[in-house]
Amino acid sequence: MSVLGAIQLIALAGLSFALLLACLASGVARFVIALTGSWSPERRHRALFLLGIAPVVFAVFGVLAVLAPSLLALTWPEYDHCLSHGDHHLHICLVHLPRHLGNGTSWLVLALGVGWLLGKSTLALSELYRAWKSVSRLRVNGERVPAIGASVLPTAAPLCVLAGIFRPTLFLSQGLLAGIAPEQITVVLHHERAHAARRDILIRLLARVGTVFMWPSARARLLGALDLAAEQSCDEVAAASVGDRLQVAEAILRVERLLQTTSFRLAPLAVEIGGSSVPERVAALLEAPRHSGNAIPLGVGFILMLTGVLGASAPLHHLTESLLEALVHR
Repeated sequence: MSVLGAIQLIALAGLSFALLLACLASGVARFVIALTGSWSPERRHRALFLLGIAPVVFAVFGVLAVLAPSLLALTWPEYDHCLSHGDHHLHICLVHLPRHLGNGTSWLVLALGVGWLLGKSTLALSELYRAWKSVSRLRVNGERVPAIGASVLPTAAPLCVLAGIFRPTLFLSQGLLAGIAPEQITVVLHHERAHAARRDILIRLLARVGTVFMWPSARARLLGALDLAAEQSCDEVAAASVGDRLQVAEAILRVERLLQTTSFRLAPLAVEIGGSSVPERVAALLEAPRHSGNAIPLGVGFILMLTGVLGASAPLHHLTESLLEALVHR
């Protein structure tokens, strides 16, 4: 019996599910973005986030469904179905481990998939580490000002950034505070507090992980649309708080002009009030707020499909075994 062989089969199954579902998500990304384009930013953000995490979530549930028969057999031996098809059939089972390892082709496929994923993970972790070091320096140099709920940096360079995953901190520089009007500072505070309350930095990180197997162009399009929806959602919160959409638009433009003179490499652990989406955000603020769209049916459908995947564990288990047998057959 080979534990390594069982690990190989489970890894191949997980990789296959992730690639299949990522291809499906890549294919529908443009359609979903267009479909939700007229929705309110908050509802659009929820829908796009569900699409972003769908490939990895469904891949995990697919592997659980494939392993479900053997997991049940560990508790109820009478549920063991492997004996019904004997040794002539490949087993993805934690009770009856495979007798042999897969062939060279199966190991090559697995090595390429794992190697690519490790390479992507290494780049992402190095980016996270650089951002974490930068955020750490901001925390050391900043002075907490309870009156505005932000950490003020003693620099003339304009800076406005919310940084941190679980306990985000708003950093403002003296240069920014001196360069904008008091009412614009109020807009900035409402906007960034909305990001913190919504956990947008954490959500963006989860979306980046969930879309890792998608086609690069579709992934960039989806993550860009998700970021725009998050920014517009916070713009709407700020507009509702100050009671003037035009004031929010003016504040965004003013801050963007100041921030063009500086560059900080804090992504993906931070969000800034400016950025490439400023024209779309200002245009949306010049219009009446949108209230269309409903992400609840999408969420319910998402949960029902996950339940269906687990409910179809027996046929999915058999189908996965049959497909992988063609790959690992000696």
